[in-house]
Amino acid sequence: FNKVAPFYYYPGWWEGGPELDFFINNKAFDALTPEYKAIVEAAAAQAHGEMQAKYDAKNPGALKQLVGAGTKLRPFPTDVMNAAFKESMALYDELSAKNESWKKIYADYSKFRADQNLWFRFTEATFDRFMQAQKL
Repeated sequence: FNKVAPFYYYPGWWEGGPELDFFINNKAFDALTPEYKAIVEAAAAQAHGEMQAKYDAKNPGALKQLVGAGTKLRPFPTDVMNAAFKESMALYDELSAKNESWKKIYADYSKFRADQNLWFRFTEATFDRFMQAQKL
């Protein structure tokens, strides 16, 4: 990989983390017994949790492999990150103006994201910054 792309830029601003989507027809899901609904929900939750665990467990090794092969790590410049964020927000505004379903979902998501950012600022992010500064 590093022969054609010698630099690995981070963070992946387009994807803050992995996410699995599971889509099912509402009518078909509503027709299931409560037991089968619980099975579908448990299977979807298990698949998501397992995928997240594999993502977190395997990516450090993959990064070491890239660096070991000569790939150079570079952070995206702040101006690139800011431009990407600005364009994303403009796109979301455009989609909100055109699509009522998107607008409702995005409004709910935006509130949740703001609450999570507030929470993480004082909890996980602070701890992560501390731990990343340690010599382990």
